[in-house]
Amino acid sequence: MFYGPMAERMQASDDMLWGFRPVAKVLNQGDLLFGNFETPISVRQQKESDALGRYFSPPGMARALKDLGYDVVNLGQNHIYDFGVEGVESTMGELKEAGLPFIGIGRNSDEAARPVAINSKSGVTFGFLGYSTFSNTLNPKHKYVACFPKLERVSNDIKALKDRVDVVVVSCHTGSQYNPYPAPETRQLAHAAIDSGALIFLGHHPHVPQGLEKIGKGIAVYSLGDFVTPVHTEDTRRTFFIRIKIADGQVQEREIVPCYITDDCQTILAEGELREKIASHIEKISKHIVDGLSDELHFKVAKSRFFSQFVATWIKELRYGGPQMMIRKILNLRYYHLQLIFYTLFGKFFRIKKR
Repeated sequence: MFYGPMAERMQASDDMLWGFRPVAKVLNQGDLLFGNFETPISVRQQKESDALGRYFSPPGMARALKDLGYDVVNLGQNHIYDFGVEGVESTMGELKEAGLPFIGIGRNSDEAARPVAINSKSGVTFGFLGYSTFSNTLNPKHKYVACFPKLERVSNDIKALKDRVDVVVVSCHTGSQYNPYPAPETRQLAHAAIDSGALIFLGHHPHVPQGLEKIGKGIAVYSLGDFVTPVHTEDTRRTFFIRIKIADGQVQEREIVPCYITDDCQTILAEGELREKIASHIEKISKHIVDGLSDELHFKVAKSRFFSQFVATWIKELRYGGPQMMIRKILNLRYYHLQLIFYTLFGKFFRIKKR
């Protein structure tokens, strides 16, 4: 996310890649590089009337990311429509001009879920699919939308793509902000994706790192956290990127590379005690995913922030979007939301569906 203080540093240094400079070389040590591009590129910067945020990236960002080495980015996120059609089309136009493929957004859900196939430096063909669970990206009144990850839909998309590529990667903008534990529905989606033939599931939106889970031959990275962005909290400063090695049709190795976002909005490699703290934090969360404690821990964190985060957002949406937005929000309530409301009221959550 390249707004505010980040944009100021970029302008002052005359360097579009200011935030990446300390880690630019290590990011390019792999065969293929993926990231979640969280903001639209807007020229006019005219905010959409019902947009909750006002986050944008300056023109030229697509070419900068391509020059840095990114091979594919996700656009199916909850800020893509902050500046309306102009912001979406400016972003897609710049990415196309820069030759940087994107996933996750389209004129309808089928187009949004259209895969992108990319040959890595080593000659392996990767297929990327992108989805989102957020109502503002799914608003049918918008000219461009994301695709909601219904399990059957995702499974069918993966099976159709598997015949064309060597490796399938599923990217999904989902989860609860600032919650270190993945939502049960996110885990269910990751399991369904990998059971259907994907090797990698990549989650983003929580803004903090979440755990990893080995599933069959594949791996789920439930939240990539923030990476290059203005600092929000100490938890969002402590981040990582992950190296994944694939061979013989399966994930053979994975390496967490702890990083830290400085006050100057630069991402650096974490060292010494800080590196160990970040790595051990992610490993601890991962252990709770494996031992089955993460679901309840997720709801405990979500309950503590229910009124300050979830209810506050709904009130804000009512103020900006009016009754129609709230009606759409209610119609889009999912099983997860019912679990969360029940847990908030009664201190426990119910399980009906099995992974």
